[in-house]
Amino acid sequence: MGKTGEKCQQSGIYRCSMHSSYEIPLSKGETFPPCNSGGGSHAATWILVRKA
Repeated sequence: MGKTGEKCQQSGIYRCSMHSSYEIPLSKGETFPPCNSGGGSHAATWILVRKA
């Protein structure tokens, strides 16, 4: 799990906690982005769905 602006600790596929259908791939060391689901952008909590 991580929040927008934090560094990713585990590579994998992450899902936005507010938009369950929005998933992104992220590698260890990358910064968690804002969620862009629905055409807007907001700070998000990202939940690890699958480890890479």
